[in-house]
Amino acid sequence: MKKEEFYQYVIDSFRPAESLVKMVPEDKLDWKPGPEFMSMGQLICHLCDGGIGEALRKTISGDWPGQEELEASMKQELPACSVEEALSKLETDRKVLHETLSGVSEEDFENKLVSVPWGWEAKTEMMALQFLSHFFHHKMQLFTYLKLLGFPVNTTTLYFG
Repeated sequence: MKKEEFYQYVIDSFRPAESLVKMVPEDKLDWKPGPEFMSMGQLICHLCDGGIGEALRKTISGDWPGQEELEASMKQELPACSVEEALSKLETDRKVLHETLSGVSEEDFENKLVSVPWGWEAKTEMMALQFLSHFFHHKMQLFTYLKLLGFPVNTTTLYFG
């Protein structure tokens, strides 16, 4: 997959995520389907907060926090945000992704081995697809939360916005 094809695939995936996030009512940001789940506010914040563009930037540059800082952050409760903040984070991630892909050669995107602090190692392209897969899982989680609350979501909403 070429860089531009990957970028367009991500942008096409952001569109329905934006639509789902916009459906979240402000009075449901604290709602969660059970005690061990993320709240709606935590979920939209996590979904939109740098999971593709920023993660790829850090992976390519090697600019991840140190191991102690990563372990400490994993013990903290995930932050929550408003719908407006989540949408802003998604827009920032879109810009970071564009800038990051612009700064890497097609050859490096397809062939350079990169790694992340939690042990994955893969070609940049495959790592980018792993980040996108993570995004898809959380997008589906948001879809499910909205479905559980009785919102009119369906397959069209999930894939096309």
